[in-house]
Amino acid sequence: MCGTVEEGRPSPWTVTDLTTAERALLTGVRQWFRAGTAGAMASMRIGLNVAGVPNTALLPLFALLGTFAVSGARKPEIRCPACSRISADEAALLDSLAAVQNGDAEVAAQYLDRWLPLVALCMATDAMRELGGILDGARIYLPRRRSARLVPLPPGAALAAE
Repeated sequence: MCGTVEEGRPSPWTVTDLTTAERALLTGVRQWFRAGTAGAMASMRIGLNVAGVPNTALLPLFALLGTFAVSGARKPEIRCPACSRISADEAALLDSLAAVQNGDAEVAAQYLDRWLPLVALCMATDAMRELGGILDGARIYLPRRRSARLVPLPPGAALAAE
């Protein structure tokens, strides 16, 4: 057990629900938050390569993650690389990248705004646009996973329209 299983708000997803590219990106993010750029670079490169993500994605990914190292940035809840559950913050990061790929950079900025001051937010959205372009070029498209779509109604609950 990784020790972060019950921290923070969980998302409705586990790592096994993710696509190969999403798993590689999430694992890379988790490694970066644990070891920093120098400590995570080799393992991130291997994981991304296995998922078919080009090596050119590393620079904008590091630029995006580096914005969280600035003074005044609130850190998202990032779980350990071995954790099978995905935090709500991790899901938001993946969904923000998917939003950029779908041409909705404003939604991505709204996700990132909860953690980053304005200058870092601008840098992060630029890096995310570049990363999204690299993924698009490799024909890797991340699905939108907004948790609001998956909130089940309690058994026997009636919809307001009924």
